[in-house]
Amino acid sequence: MIEYRSAKQVTWIGLLLNLLLGCVKVAGGWALQSKALLADGAHSLLDLLTDIAVLVGLSLAAKPEDANHHYGHHKFVSFAKFFVGGMLLLFSVGLVLAALFDFQSGSSQPTAGAAVVLALVSLVIKEALFWWTRSVARRLKSELIMANAWHHRMDSLSSLGVAAALCGVWIGGPQWAFLDDAVTLMLGGYLTFESCKIFFRACADLLDAAPEREIIEDLREHILPTPGAVAYHDFRVRRVGDLYEIDLHLQVDPTISVEAGHSIARSVKESMREQHPEVSTVLIHVEPANREHLMQRGLSGADQQEEIPNVK
Repeated sequence: MIEYRSAKQVTWIGLLLNLLLGCVKVAGGWALQSKALLADGAHSLLDLLTDIAVLVGLSLAAKPEDANHHYGHHKFVSFAKFFVGGMLLLFSVGLVLAALFDFQSGSSQPTAGAAVVLALVSLVIKEALFWWTRSVARRLKSELIMANAWHHRMDSLSSLGVAAALCGVWIGGPQWAFLDDAVTLMLGGYLTFESCKIFFRACADLLDAAPEREIIEDLREHILPTPGAVAYHDFRVRRVGDLYEIDLHLQVDPTISVEAGHSIARSVKESMREQHPEVSTVLIHVEPANREHLMQRGLSGADQQEEIPNVK
């Protein structure tokens, strides 16, 4: 429970800092007529999605199923990503269009000095938050918290780019004002790319699409090494929020008892969940390893097939 509180604590602080920095940079970008600072503020607000997803995932992971949600509540994470990702996508496209318009009209004239200060303050805070979050992630061995840490690092890098561009405007004078729009275009394009990833990943989660092939292979490699597991087929994985649900048909020696087959299935499940804490549910259907299944549908080792007695 202490580790759970530590993960929530660093995420809550990151969320509040992202909200504060995002609002300050968006307001400062508007007041100082710096669309680059405005885009950087939007990037900080984009990081709120990760913080919210982590907090919801940590909270709902311990929440049991109820009468209306037999499979838990993790889908609400995907739904939130779908909604907010769509809104951020529209906002990011708007930033790009605004920067393109100002390139043609030449209306961009930011007050660079104050904008540089805001960008540098954001850089220091976000970099410190990255190192703190990363240390917590390493201590807890949490890939979820580590991913959130790298989002803080991306925000600090974008602040560095904004500060460098606005320094050019500050030192070079009005003739370098186009740098503000140039950085806005780059950050707007980046935000559009990130928003699209969030939006379409949420769509894939809601439609029960399979995760990446690398993830599937990493999960299924724990089946056959389990003693007594002869073969398997119909291995399926779906992402539910930040977790995975797995189901498969496990084939065992047809001469053993039901209790022994159940014990093998339990060992497969425990091995998979021990190596992958992100797996929430493993549903295993046990069946006899008959030759029909092994040759046409099953996955097994050739040496294991020869050792099965009474295979028909």
